Amino acid sequence: MIHSLGSLTSGVDGSSEGGRMNTINIPGAIVLYGVALLQRLQRANPKTKLGIAPVQEDGIWCLELSYQGDEPAVPDTWHGQRVILRKIEPPPPSA
Repeated sequence: MIHSLGSLTSGVDGSSEGGRMNTINIPGAIVLYGVALLQRLQRANPKTKLGIAPVQEDGIWCLELSYQGDEPAVPDTWHGQRVILRKIEPPPPSA
């Protein structure tokens, strides 16, 4: 019995596709790309709090980068995925 690893094109092991990522779970693949982006940005902005999440905008999966602090220099796309910036306001100080 052959078990597919999620590829819709080969259904075998993905080796014939050059090791592409699983395209059935697009949000999961986008998060993997986002981890690489986060690591790159955290080295350049150590005091900025960063977070990533896959989001859909107009039916297209994108990578949302949320930040608290200085706005990071982010490319418009990262590995072919659109990057959306969202500033998070810090919580109000407690009294």
